[in-house]
Amino acid sequence: MRHHKRVLAWVLGAVLLGLAVAVLRVSDDAPQSAEPLPPPVSRPERVIRYAAPDVVAPRPGAAPSTPRDIAAAGSPGRARVSWAAVDRAAGYEVRWDGGRRLVATADTEISGLTDGRAYRVEVRAVDAYGRTSEPVAVSVVPGPGDTSWRAGLTGLLDDFPNNTIESSWHLSGYRGCVDLGARSPGEVGLPIDLGCGSDEAVLRARQPMRLPEDSTQDGRVAVSTDAAGPGGRLTLELVPGPADRLSPTPPPGAVRAVLDDAGARITGDRTVTAPAPIRGAGSLHLVELRVTRDGVTLLQDGRVVVSAPGGPRWREASVLIGMRGPEGRRSRVHLAAAGFSGPRTAAPRVVESPVNLATRQVLEPSAVAPSAGIVRRPLTGATAARVVITMATSPGMDLEAVRVQLGTDLLVARQAVPGAVGVVTVLADIPAGLLGPSGPESLTPFVVRAPGAGAGALVQESYLEITSGGAVDVRPSGAARTRPEADALPVATTSLSDSSGAPRLTAGARLVLTVTLNGTAAQWDTGGLEGVQGFQVWLDGRLAAGLPTAGAAGGRYTFGLGALPMGPHAAETRVFGVAGSQSSTLTPFTIE
Repeated sequence: MRHHKRVLAWVLGAVLLGLAVAVLRVSDDAPQSAEPLPPPVSRPERVIRYAAPDVVAPRPGAAPSTPRDIAAAGSPGRARVSWAAVDRAAGYEVRWDGGRRLVATADTEISGLTDGRAYRVEVRAVDAYGRTSEPVAVSVVPGPGDTSWRAGLTGLLDDFPNNTIESSWHLSGYRGCVDLGARSPGEVGLPIDLGCGSDEAVLRARQPMRLPEDSTQDGRVAVSTDAAGPGGRLTLELVPGPADRLSPTPPPGAVRAVLDDAGARITGDRTVTAPAPIRGAGSLHLVELRVTRDGVTLLQDGRVVVSAPGGPRWREASVLIGMRGPEGRRSRVHLAAAGFSGPRTAAPRVVESPVNLATRQVLEPSAVAPSAGIVRRPLTGATAARVVITMATSPGMDLEAVRVQLGTDLLVARQAVPGAVGVVTVLADIPAGLLGPSGPESLTPFVVRAPGAGAGALVQESYLEITSGGAVDVRPSGAARTRPEADALPVATTSLSDSSGAPRLTAGARLVLTVTLNGTAAQWDTGGLEGVQGFQVWLDGRLAAGLPTAGAAGGRYTFGLGALPMGPHAAETRVFGVAGSQSSTLTPFTIE
């Protein structure tokens, strides 16, 4: 019997081998297709609802209500749409003729529209599980829009049509982190790239703003920008002197207005705060700062946001515009227009030349300087020039005795704003003997000195401001970073606590794990989000839970966990987008 089974198995094997050879021969003999086979289709992983035996997963509650108070404003090729935020909404779906967008905040700007054409825009609330409300709709017509805000900006008004700044402005920022960007299709104004995720770009107008003689009239600064979007910050400062940057404590007489997620605030004689108005990622808003002898007022889109009593005591000030994106994230901000009131003055015809000091450390007067300097070539055609240096100070540093050593010359450096502390800008005129075609090829050393300079006294920025009587300074657009075109996933954060909410995690106790998917910063680049089709929670390498979210814009989700043993552990959150994107966040924790 065993022998017969062996024979049968051998026969079946021979038959299968013969069939395989025949198939291969048919394939070899068959005519070949002229077109290659299409590549296999990659499908995004689908998340199904799952909870391990010791895990309690959240479930959806009531559906979100319909948004209300929708409004729209048209501008050339664009429309800004905003509405009142509603309960149980983790985001909003915006639809218009030919487009759809998922956003985290109740404000968005749509570009690429045709002027003069009426568009119907619908908005639906979306909860953390992807369920949508009934829509609310508004009609908007892109076009010139309301340009009345431009009236009165007689001191300076710049729309940056060539995507450059000329000698009317100085752009301050950490070199290599802040630069002008290359404008992409659909973008407006001046794109400024913040490539290091923590630095701030500051534009200073070289033309001063002057208040009117009539004390009943106001001075006004107006900017159209998206810098105050979610996670970002816009700062408007009026400073009695040409400072490039200020410390968190403004100098005497300065007026500072800040708009960010924390609210709106004006700092002058005292600080006044108010809740922040709605701002969306990529949405241009008109922000105005008005000053009189009696007080200071900050407005957004013509509406008062916050006011503070006590106007400035100066009649002339420098205008500084500070812009930054979300912390820890490379981003791009846009300045569509900027200007201020008052009599117009001629823009200085200067050329900027960045220079590096031999050391960033501010030296004591008697300290030995490194043997490094600058080439004198930028000064050979100059009729006048000065060194501009912004530096952080140290306690006990004598700011009245700051000197810039340029070769054998020791130049007096005066403060741009007397009384400034923390961060100061100093100016040092270069003597005529160092200008023109004759002279040494290089100037060594090149350092800053001040009595009492400690370890914290460091140069932040240095450049030459050269008057040559020739062409004005035009900074070329940077092209190092292109604007991302794909929508990003909301950013996941994971936290753990015990069942009472305390952060102390003990052995034998049940735990609470909270996953937050936040889309406010993620939509900064494109103005929209990739919907989340679901996410998974893994504990110590095993799947603990899966939760489908059907294209949500984010949300907050709480899981109950069983007791874990003492020692180190790790929770991993894997997020899956509707378009196939994925992200993973690892959170280590310890059970005591």
